[in-house]
Amino acid sequence: MQIEVSQETFDVEVNDQLVVASYRTADVERVLLSLLDEAARLERERSARMAASHPAASASEAGSSSRSAAGSHQQLFSSNAKEPDPAAARTIVFLAAPPGAGKSTLAAVLEWLAQSQPGMPRVQAVGMDGFHHTNTYLDRHTLDCPDGKSVSLRSIKGAPETFDVEGLARALHETRVSSDSVQWPAYSRVAHDVVADGPIVSAPIVIVEGNYLLLDEGPWRDLAELCDLSIFVEADEAMLRERLVARKVRGGLSRTEAERFFEQSDGKNVRRILAHRCPADITITLDSSGRMRRLEATPALAFFDIDGTLTWAKEGEADIDAAPTDAVRLALENLVARGNLAVLCTGRPLCNVPPAPKTLPFAGMVTLAGGHVELDGEVVRDVGMPSDVVELLVSCCEQARVPAYFESSNRGVVLAWPGVFSLFDTFGEFSERVGIEELRGVLAGIDVGKVVFDSEHIERLTTMAPAISERCSVCNIGDGLYEVTVPGITKFDGMRSVWSALRERGVRIGTVYGFGDSENDWSMLSAVDVAVAMGNALPAVRASADYVTDPVWDDGVATALEAFGLV
Repeated sequence: MQIEVSQETFDVEVNDQLVVASYRTADVERVLLSLLDEAARLERERSARMAASHPAASASEAGSSSRSAAGSHQQLFSSNAKEPDPAAARTIVFLAAPPGAGKSTLAAVLEWLAQSQPGMPRVQAVGMDGFHHTNTYLDRHTLDCPDGKSVSLRSIKGAPETFDVEGLARALHETRVSSDSVQWPAYSRVAHDVVADGPIVSAPIVIVEGNYLLLDEGPWRDLAELCDLSIFVEADEAMLRERLVARKVRGGLSRTEAERFFEQSDGKNVRRILAHRCPADITITLDSSGRMRRLEATPALAFFDIDGTLTWAKEGEADIDAAPTDAVRLALENLVARGNLAVLCTGRPLCNVPPAPKTLPFAGMVTLAGGHVELDGEVVRDVGMPSDVVELLVSCCEQARVPAYFESSNRGVVLAWPGVFSLFDTFGEFSERVGIEELRGVLAGIDVGKVVFDSEHIERLTTMAPAISERCSVCNIGDGLYEVTVPGITKFDGMRSVWSALRERGVRIGTVYGFGDSENDWSMLSAVDVAVAMGNALPAVRASADYVTDPVWDDGVATALEAFGLV
């Protein structure tokens, strides 16, 4: 298995070509890391209890249970998991899900991801498939059905009755209480049978994945006493059906044969698991697009654009006076009063944010299109464009006599040309105007995060200098303006800094919402659990959103927050 990480996705490949899973980077950083944090917390508590009761034994264990004794992972989420057994030598995590939900891949990704986290105890993923009864056993035994008939266990292989639950329970108990390595059996996909020489389990945190680990039927339900943390991946039956049918088609069956197999085998197991399962400590939902979300009554985190989302340009009103409606202000105040977190997420530099939005109860501000981020007044991110890219843009402006607006977190500078009108002529409240002779000197003293152009000039510039399109991101931000940034400066990058800082501070977050209206909001909207487009948003933004609310001037933000039960 090979994992390729990009800005937007986290792809899991087999044989360097087949992508078996593709997670959003946002989900990996928010959901999957939170699972590891919770497991690590339980393991540290277990290790501390052992140290208190067996000082000599725990001293040697402490050196092997983690790659680094430095650093700490604070608890992000409250846990309902049972207290670890004082005699336990390992922390056992159950990862249960119906067939087709991708639990085996997810478990392997968690093991891989743990290796990249400083101070994280070692994690090892193992499956319960090695506890299938052997084919010989299945051939010799039958199951009595409710209709009075008996069927061969071999004919229903994969059903709960075809597993050695007692053997699995013994292995779980030994793994949990023994400080020695424990060998598990494995299932051969070549021989389609159990093999004895499976994985050697030695890590302090063991993730056990399987379909029936949380099945609420005897004797399966008793297994819950052998784990410290249980996770269930919940998914829609129709989505699981499509995934499992597609898997069989890739394996060589026709579509008709694959659908028949699902109804005769996988489908029965899927429905049984979804209908009869024990409560999990953590439940993750998986939708048809692969997005993951933790289902917990934890505070929501909502990101809000300004222009076209919280405020809009009113005729005759100065930009500095832009303000949300009274209904939107009240909704945001109620959102935060109920324990949720609100964060401003705007392309504007901090110095250009109108006073009214700043008075709202935001926990943080993502500004400068993600280049500058503050949380509770502390700067957690401040990056700019490479100097050679800034010089490229300045040179193009000089050659074509094009106006432009150069922005840093604390300064906005308009490049003006005599006799050339631009939309930036209305930016007087927030910016200074300079000519080309002064511009380079001014820019030498600031860290430019983005540059804005009139729509009538941007095509001319990118045609004249193809390097702009090659090295920069050009985005329509509405109102006749285009924003030019570089990869690594997007609203998504700013959001990543927010939830990374929240994680470091031990702040728990639940469902993440994003509110926006234009192209530069797409990186934000594509990274949240619920993407909300304003009724006045660009058509492409509305088409890709999870929810389209009323226009900004009709209290759209308040309407959506009320619809989601957040106010």
